[in-house]
Amino acid sequence: MSVQAYQTADGVQWRVRWREPDGTMRSRTMTNKRAAAALDVEVKARKFRGEAVPRPGRETLAAVYEEWKALRAPLLSRKTLDTYEAMWNAHVKDRHDHHLLAEWVSNPQLFEALTADMRERGVGNASQRKVLVVMSSVFKAAVQWNKIGVNPVLAVPKPAATRTRIPRPFPPIVIERIRLQMLRRKTKDTTGARRQADACLVAMMSYAGLRPGEALALTWADIGQRTLAIDKAVSLGEEAPTKTGGVRSAPLVEQLADDLLELRRARDWPEDDRLIFPNRDGGHWSPSQYNNWRNRVWKPVMDTLASGEPPQPRLAEAVPYDCRGSFVSLHLRSGASPIEVARWAGHSPQVMYGHYANVIDELVGQPVIPVAEQITQAREVVTELEAKELDTIMAVLCEHPTAGSPAVAATLAAISVPAAAALRRFYAQQEQRKVA
Repeated sequence: MSVQAYQTADGVQWRVRWREPDGTMRSRTMTNKRAAAALDVEVKARKFRGEAVPRPGRETLAAVYEEWKALRAPLLSRKTLDTYEAMWNAHVKDRHDHHLLAEWVSNPQLFEALTADMRERGVGNASQRKVLVVMSSVFKAAVQWNKIGVNPVLAVPKPAATRTRIPRPFPPIVIERIRLQMLRRKTKDTTGARRQADACLVAMMSYAGLRPGEALALTWADIGQRTLAIDKAVSLGEEAPTKTGGVRSAPLVEQLADDLLELRRARDWPEDDRLIFPNRDGGHWSPSQYNNWRNRVWKPVMDTLASGEPPQPRLAEAVPYDCRGSFVSLHLRSGASPIEVARWAGHSPQVMYGHYANVIDELVGQPVIPVAEQITQAREVVTELEAKELDTIMAVLCEHPTAGSPAVAATLAAISVPAAAALRRFYAQQEQRKVA
């Protein structure tokens, strides 16, 4: 190996020469002595470790991406691959993939041009980060295939991560109000099974802590006497493993068990291997069918509740996934340990103590109330009172979970006698639990 200087019309150039293990002589020209010396050191180190020295070629990023898609993409899940392809086609293909692979390594400014282009088109930080994740996977493969020496994406500054939604669990009375609205919806189904299924899906996410995809993958065989077996989920219209993999179980509260029994009866007792929440053809929901449910069932119900008096705009922004926070809150309120609740919900302890830290902190010092009792109390209040009074009670309970504030006193004076009695009963039970 050697570093040699030679004169050209453009000035002095530096040539690095070395011999491959098979005896072939190789060389590479650099524009300055420092870069040539660095390459010489790298070649010596690679030969000492028994690694091949990357050979710079004329391949474009587009060509390497096609190789990556043929060789590495089959190792990814279908959902991940679809996301990667969507990001690539929207933001890299025919825009930036014509550059040579070596250009991306030697000219980091290309990455800044890429991210600047996305910002100008209004692409959010989350999508920008996904694009860089895809590119990093492609460049990582190129390094392993000895096309380049380093993955240049690792040194690229990443856009700030999108702020994570802070979980604000729905109180049981809100969950029960959502259920009641869904049961009272007007549908073409004269049996009422469609309305029961919608209400039961909300209860499943709220009282068993299932993710939407996990709930949609359940069969009647997964329903036990006191637990639910959770070992699969629906992804892109097909059965897939759960987000965290493996098998877990979650407690089945009596009210949810009763709701499921009513739904099964309304559907003429389907066999154990049938889905609890099938689509019209009896199969798994597709992404578009789930989005239709969110837009045509969930959103109208939440918009109706959000426009009550007093208004509750937070409900209009809620998504079905938010129901899982209610499961966590209910069981922490009942005295279950965060580690145990994390296992039921399919979380790691780190996620429980990080993502749900505000829920855990808010329940410190609060009375312990069994989950079934919390749901029973809320279900009784919802079925007894008028909608306007329920709106008022929901608002005050969300803001003032314990009695004693001027707002609670003002609310008690403004609502009807039955509603005030229900609210006083709720606060009285809280105080009794504290004393006990």
